[in-house]
Amino acid sequence: MTDQGLAWDYTAQAAHYEARAPYHPDTLAAAVAAGAPAAGQAVDIGAGTARFARMLAAAGYAVEAVEPNAAMRAIGRALAPPTVRWHDARGEALPLPAAACDVASFASSFNVVASGAALDEAARVLRPGGALLVLWNHRRLDDPLQAAVERAIREIVPGFAPGRRREDPAPTIDAHPAFEPACAEVLSHRHQTTPAAFVEGFRAHATVVRQAGTQLPRVLAAIAALVDGATVLQVPFETRLWIARRRPWSSR
Repeated sequence: MTDQGLAWDYTAQAAHYEARAPYHPDTLAAAVAAGAPAAGQAVDIGAGTARFARMLAAAGYAVEAVEPNAAMRAIGRALAPPTVRWHDARGEALPLPAAACDVASFASSFNVVASGAALDEAARVLRPGGALLVLWNHRRLDDPLQAAVERAIREIVPGFAPGRRREDPAPTIDAHPAFEPACAEVLSHRHQTTPAAFVEGFRAHATVVRQAGTQLPRVLAAIAALVDGATVLQVPFETRLWIARRRPWSSR
């Protein structure tokens, strides 16, 4: 994985973000079973529209949501409970004191930060024994519909690459002296949605949007054709989760 922060602007994607599949409902339970604290203070880094911040708050964590994009932050504020505190900041410069948190999460955001600097900051704000969570929802490409969608994207966007969000972050996490080796969990689930919402979700898929460019309308039309005639879709996804405990000591 490269160690470069990416200037991703989600302003145009924010209004469509809620059409994307949610994380597996047992994501936090899996993290706790792997050693994450079951309660306490959490910071959700790159919180977007608060999809994971809402899960943290519902589980009883006190949540600090860090999101640099104003459009995403506005939607997140409207959808999250008022107990979630919002910060206009990046993951490489968290506006929190040292050793303030029990959990630091990157939910679909570790691919858009400079990983080294972001891990330094996560380590700084985590208490010893606290947990780093890195997670994404991945489309199940062994599913016939998802495979057909992938073929359609690649036919219209030759050389399409899924980018860092499909890479394994464990080597990067394991190389950081503040964290114990990461363990991984894969939670399979099905997202019930409508054809229109399924297509709309790709308007929020920044990797597709950026690489498709002016061809995005063709991509969306091709996906719409694949689900034409359906009324309800049961779309398979995997929530891929990595958990790493903060060491009681570190050279950083």
